[in-house]
Amino acid sequence: MNQFAAELRKLRTVPTTWVITGIGLALVVLSALLPFLVPGFGGDFTGAAGQVASSVDTIGGNSIIVLIIGVLVVTTEFRHGTIGRTLQLVPSRTRVLAVKLAAGAAYAVAFVGVSLVLVAVILFAMAAVENVSLSWGAEVWTALWQVFVGLGLTAMLGVAVGALLRSQVVAVTLVLVWVFVVENLAMLLPRVAQWLPFQALNSVFLTAETRAQMPPGMRYLEPAAALATFLGYVAVLTTAAVVLMRERDV
Repeated sequence: MNQFAAELRKLRTVPTTWVITGIGLALVVLSALLPFLVPGFGGDFTGAAGQVASSVDTIGGNSIIVLIIGVLVVTTEFRHGTIGRTLQLVPSRTRVLAVKLAAGAAYAVAFVGVSLVLVAVILFAMAAVENVSLSWGAEVWTALWQVFVGLGLTAMLGVAVGALLRSQVVAVTLVLVWVFVVENLAMLLPRVAQWLPFQALNSVFLTAETRAQMPPGMRYLEPAAALATFLGYVAVLTTAAVVLMRERDV
């Protein structure tokens, strides 16, 4: 428990964490507002359960923020040379990585929690302006558990990537290039792209209403299959990170 608290303290005391989190929360607000305020971007606000669920799902659309923080959980220690001291205090490298995975997941839960408060404020404000009531159907509850699980796994994936690469610059650059370049180019081959990690993660957050509006050529996995696929990536990379963490010199 003391080690877990120490990991959370490391996250809180690094200014980069707060800067990236602030950017992420701003993106969440922007993503939640766009469908209702920009003509042609979305439809009229009715407060239907599908719209509420879509607003919750916009949090998952900003998973890159949680991914980067996950990377920083490990790479910050290597960058500043504090990993040696950490391993002196806790000789078990597997335990060190496990606690960092838990800290990354805890950050993801906190990020989702704050984001939900912001999205709720937007929804209630829109409902008051349009004089409508908000509906809380099964779609909303599905969106809630999906965003917590999806971003929790995303943070763990970031920790695993950070442990594998160690270099902060290389790790952050790689994840940004992968997410924004490689996976976007792969969409030229929809049958292949749907199995890539973040295409699968995006599929988790697509509501039935959103899927119905997708162009005919787009291919997305069903939510359960998408979540299982992304979980597989997390499991493989985490296992590789544990093995290499135990074998490599600091």
